[in-house]
Amino acid sequence: MNLETYYKLIEELEKHRGYGVHTGVEEVAAKLDQPYDATRAIRSQYLQRKSIKNHYKVKDKAGLHYNTWKDGRSISEIALDVDFPPILLANFLMLKMRYSKKRTKEIIKDTNLIKGNERLKEELDEVIGRDELYTPRSHSKQSAEGNRREDLIAEWLDEKKLEYFTEDDLRAGTVEGKTPDFLLLKPMSWHGDEYNWIESKASFGDEYIHRKNHRGQVSDYVELYGQGILVYWYGYLDTLKTRGYTIVDRKELGIE
Repeated sequence: MNLETYYKLIEELEKHRGYGVHTGVEEVAAKLDQPYDATRAIRSQYLQRKSIKNHYKVKDKAGLHYNTWKDGRSISEIALDVDFPPILLANFLMLKMRYSKKRTKEIIKDTNLIKGNERLKEELDEVIGRDELYTPRSHSKQSAEGNRREDLIAEWLDEKKLEYFTEDDLRAGTVEGKTPDFLLLKPMSWHGDEYNWIESKASFGDEYIHRKNHRGQVSDYVELYGQGILVYWYGYLDTLKTRGYTIVDRKELGIE
C-alpha cells in the first residue's frame, strides 16, 4: 500500500468515532477499494496509538470525569466525549471510587464482584461486551489470532517439506538467542533467494509498527541467523525499509 492511500484510510476512519475496531471499516474499505482485513488492522493500530497519546491527558482529568459520571453521564458517553477507550476510562473512574488497581483488574475480569453499585456493573458489562482492544477477552482473541496465523505458515512450510524449529522449540532451549517464529534447519529457496527464518506478525506493516519490529526483534534475527522473511499478515506500506530480510504479506506466500 502506498502512503497516500494509507493516509486517506486514516482520514476516512477518523470520521467514524469510537473505539470499535470494526466501526466504519466496511464503508471505508469499499470507498477506497481496499481489503476489509487490512483496513480493520489499520484502524485497530491507529486507535491503540491514539489511546497511548491521550492516556495522561485523560488520566490527569480523571477527577473531573468522575464528577461528570456522578452527575449522570455514562462511561460510554464520557469516553466518546474525550475520544478515549471506555474500558480504560472506567479504570481511571474506579480508582476515584476507591477501588485498588488490583481490585479493578479483578472486576474487569468478573463484574459480578461488584457489590452495591448496580449502575457501575451495568455500564461495565456494556463497555466490556463491545470492547475489541483492552479487555482480557480481547487480548485472548488477539493472541489466538496470532497463533492461527502461525499455524497457517507452519502448514505452508510442511507442504514444502521444510524442517524448522518453532519459537516454542527455541524457547525450550534447543537454540540459544533471540527466537523467530520459525527457524529453518536448512535455508529455503524462494523466488531466487535463500532464507533462514520466518517471523509472522498479525498486523499491518505501517512505519510505526515496522520500526518497533525492526529494532526490537528482526535486526537481531538477521545478525544471528542471516536473511529471513518478515510476514505482515494484513499487508504493509511500500515505503518500509529492510536490511537483510524480505517483507511480504500472506497473499505473497499464497496463503489466504
